[in-house]
Amino acid sequence: MDTKFQKKHESDMTKKEKRELERAKLASMDGKEKAEYIFAYYKLHIAVLIGMIVFSIGIGVWVDNLQNETILYAAVVNGTELDTAVMEEFRALREDTERRNKYILDTSIVISDQAGFAELEYASRMKLKTLVGGETADIYICPEELYQEYSGQDGILIPVEQLMGREFVESHREICRKDAVQVENSQVLEQYGYQKNGAAYLVVFSYAKHQDAAADFIRFLVDGKLE
Repeated sequence: MDTKFQKKHESDMTKKEKRELERAKLASMDGKEKAEYIFAYYKLHIAVLIGMIVFSIGIGVWVDNLQNETILYAAVVNGTELDTAVMEEFRALREDTERRNKYILDTSIVISDQAGFAELEYASRMKLKTLVGGETADIYICPEELYQEYSGQDGILIPVEQLMGREFVESHREICRKDAVQVENSQVLEQYGYQKNGAAYLVVFSYAKHQDAAADFIRFLVDGKLE
């Protein structure tokens, strides 16, 4: 390549001359050479640009998520096989079409007394404490051991009659406890893959912001409807 700019050292060129030299270099290259040249000399600029784009997208997603509202967060202990589609049906029954309303089903918590599960159980118990301490989970479906643990703490669980009303308690006396509803025989849960292993107690925490949604969820699991 022979241009008038070769007679001058690049450090002596003006910005305009450098730009013209770059254009001349690129014009003399084929497609592959251009790609290699651009990547070799502008990879830092490209990396910065990509980083800015990723950062901007991340900020956008974060801001968008701030506008979401969790209507119900249900954590199911030892329910890893439960299909999250159960929440989609529940949402549909409530006729909730607001896209920013979130119905969350967390089935990641596993408590087991079997050998070899020590690390998993420790992580699960730490998550349980985090969900409760951070007032995140509205509802737990849990084995009797955990139910007794929470039931023994004053004021942490909402009494069933307060949440559901006396009529519900009278109609479902066989499954209602003072502050829990047994749901291991729920046909809805069974339909979505839940595999019972002993009693399963549904409890609602007193800090739950949407207690109406929690009450609806109990009716849904017990009666398959909201009324």
